[in-house]
Amino acid sequence: MISLVITIIVLLILATISITTLMGENGIITKANTAKTNIEKANIEEQLQMAVIASYDQNGNLNMNKLKEELAKVQGDITITDTNEGNSVKVIVDGYTFEIDEGGSIIPEEGNQGGETPNPPVEETGITAKDIANSTNKSEYYGATVTGYECPNSTGINAWKIFYADSSNIYLIADDYIRYDYCPSSPTGEITKYDDYKLSMKGNMIINYQNGSEHITDAKIKALNNDYFNVKKYSSTRENMKAVAYMLDANVWKVFQGDKAEFAIGGPTIEMLMKSYSQKYNVDYRAQAGNSIGYHMSNDGGTTWFEFDVKFSESDDLYMIRSIDRAFSMWIASPCMYDPNNKSDKLLVMAYNGTISENSYDGTLTGFRPVVCLNSNVELEKNSNGTYHIK
Repeated sequence: MISLVITIIVLLILATISITTLMGENGIITKANTAKTNIEKANIEEQLQMAVIASYDQNGNLNMNKLKEELAKVQGDITITDTNEGNSVKVIVDGYTFEIDEGGSIIPEEGNQGGETPNPPVEETGITAKDIANSTNKSEYYGATVTGYECPNSTGINAWKIFYADSSNIYLIADDYIRYDYCPSSPTGEITKYDDYKLSMKGNMIINYQNGSEHITDAKIKALNNDYFNVKKYSSTRENMKAVAYMLDANVWKVFQGDKAEFAIGGPTIEMLMKSYSQKYNVDYRAQAGNSIGYHMSNDGGTTWFEFDVKFSESDDLYMIRSIDRAFSMWIASPCMYDPNNKSDKLLVMAYNGTISENSYDGTLTGFRPVVCLNSNVELEKNSNGTYHIK
């Protein structure tokens, strides 16, 4: 009898341990449910981000009516309502609740459930893309050097600087032109060297991009030329667009993509350039697609438009390299609508004197400054000398 009682007690102890292992706070089932919840929520957030990207107007502002139309396309059981303030929308997808504000930030509701499993908020201790995007003093960030970013071509970059930030990502730019040795070629074409830093995109370079804008398919990269691709929905197979397709080919520029980055491209777009400069210096410079050939620009908030020769009034080496020892200008990953003799082979460039000008894609005086988009979860910490490092 005593043996039977002991056996029963042992079995009860083992059963208790098994149940705790399976069902306890840190049990297998609880962890599995938490992982499932995190995956579901991440998938929904990705769909919401795509809806936000597709909802910006030509001035770079989030169109809330367009946003609601795009959100209605999100898969799942969805409810969309305006908040009391009227400057954001609340979205419930399959039980997960989010708020999207006028800046495009996607804010999960604390304790988001999505069924029965809670999803605790993530503690943010560093400086995030959203922190920079919401800052009223962009000069504190834009132009600052960032340390701790590594990529296959790290030896080809002297330093990286914060160029721009939206609500999701921080963008870094090389602080100077890259040498010929570090400039990637297209799959079957080679970059043309005028000298070590002046690099041309001649015909053999863009031969892989005969379909022009059709080669640019990634939604996040298309959003960098948002007015052209998403607002106006233009397309082109002209020579300048083939060169842009090379500059925006993340597979080619992957040599500058480290494990802290989503992608790398061959240079900033004109929309990124105008937003960064305007935010840093509290001015209203704009760029919009004038037609399918390319962009024109304004330095007075859209009152006057120019095809090129728009000058930045502030001399800032974040945007212009004033020394002409290496190159005279920087390639911009956007086509220019200037169309001499219907050749339409012009790209926009930033000259050493701060003038946004035009240059033929096979020009020989211009260099590349790659841009990398850091992962959305990357946080920065400020060093005592004013630089930042990646956590």
